[in-house]
Amino acid sequence: MTELVLKNKINRQKLDSIVIFLKSWGIDVEIKTASKSKKTDVKELFSESFGMWADRDIDIKKIRRKSFERRTKLYDIVYRTNWI
Repeated sequence: MTELVLKNKINRQKLDSIVIFLKSWGIDVEIKTASKSKKTDVKELFSESFGMWADRDIDIKKIRRKSFERRTKLYDIVYRTNWI
């Protein structure tokens, strides 16, 4: 199944013309009108990730140290081996 989504409001006459055109090519057409979707709150999205790290002992110092080590290794590979 392939979907064609019209994002803006379209007047009924134009919509009927599109339907007639598609049906003339033997394409099955179904019209569904979607209600406006509610915006997902950023706080909601953030709070959904809380349980993801529940069983791990993680703090910002460990994260920064690990990141620094990765950047240092990458620097060594790229610049000290004349890779670029």
